Amino acid sequence: MTARPRFPKFKGSFKTFSLATNTNRELSTESRLLVFSQGHRAKVVEYLWLKYCWDSLSKKEWELFLLLPETLNSEMKVAALRAALILGITKVRENLIKVPFLLPEEKPTQIRYQGFKRLNVEIYDFTRTLPRVKKFSGYVKSASKIGSKRSKSPSFLGPLAVIGNDYADIKFDWYYYLTVGDQTT
Repeated sequence: MTARPRFPKFKGSFKTFSLATNTNRELSTESRLLVFSQGHRAKVVEYLWLKYCWDSLSKKEWELFLLLPETLNSEMKVAALRAALILGITKVRENLIKVPFLLPEEKPTQIRYQGFKRLNVEIYDFTRTLPRVKKFSGYVKSASKIGSKRSKSPSFLGPLAVIGNDYADIKFDWYYYLTVGDQTT
């Protein structure tokens, strides 16, 4: 059982957040990653992304990068991770920098990475104990304790026809652009 650290090693103000990595209900333990940083969570995600593009991530940084939901919600980052397995990160990075419709603050440039290198980020593993859960025997006192017995029709069914020219569901294929697409035009 590792204790939770209270303060980071760097000086000054800091922000903190933690993520669960493993939960074991049999032993009532939970492993977590605790992050101390000088910036908000979004800045930590961007720092890890730029460090992945220009440097190499340590084991803890890699685990944190993949556990953060902000990483996996970005289609561009997931496609870049997939494309890096085939082409290598340097070619993917060059393709991302050449994307004409990305804003300058979204491109993984060397200048941005040099600025983010000043951000102090510390990652710690710790384990905590969870309260014991009362085991369910399966016994129900009465049928009214179970809940509603009538079936409900699904409320998510809407009209089947699309009215007008709705092109909002068309998505850009990042993986194709980073691996096969022609960036010279």
